[in-house]
Amino acid sequence: MSSVGWESPIACAVRARRRIANPQLTIANPASRSVVVLGVGNRLRGDDAIGCLVCDELCKERIPGIKDSRSPVPDTGILDSSTPRPLSDSAFVLDCGNTPENYIQPVVDRSPERILVVDCCDYGAKPGEFRLFSRPEIEQLSYGLLSTHTLPLTLTIEMLSIATKARIELLGIQPERIEFGTDLSPAAQSALPALVERVRAWARES
Repeated sequence: MSSVGWESPIACAVRARRRIANPQLTIANPASRSVVVLGVGNRLRGDDAIGCLVCDELCKERIPGIKDSRSPVPDTGILDSSTPRPLSDSAFVLDCGNTPENYIQPVVDRSPERILVVDCCDYGAKPGEFRLFSRPEIEQLSYGLLSTHTLPLTLTIEMLSIATKARIELLGIQPERIEFGTDLSPAAQSALPALVERVRAWARES
């Protein structure tokens, strides 16, 4: 059978996501070679909320003069956590919840050089411990990534890699509990400030 015109399923999925991406989340004036932070998790499942809570903390910062591309905002520059959020001049934060695949287009619009995914995953550490994983390491620990997302996180990362050619890393946090209806564990709560600082440090790296 001829392979002319054939596309891999992942490439097809990337094109499909571009067509259905929420236009309200598309950034009007993409910066060149920015970096993007993606918080992933389910706020109803205990420590699985940690990636979203990191985004919440980053979005509490006041950055004068920053405006949402959808509509003008006060000079405080405080944006909703689901909106692409400036962490620095060229770093943006997105709270993706448990559907990170829905945010591929806003990430692509930034033409990022680097992408950081913040999520909890079981890699055998003590609860609250976190570690930065490279792309090859993400593939190796994929069995430990919590399956609370609509699509496997590794598939979303593969789609982002194809669409952006960016260097993608995972800041993984070891959870203590992820049952529905549970609160953040003391271990995860204690780790939150250090996680936020680690993300800031990552964003400042050249």
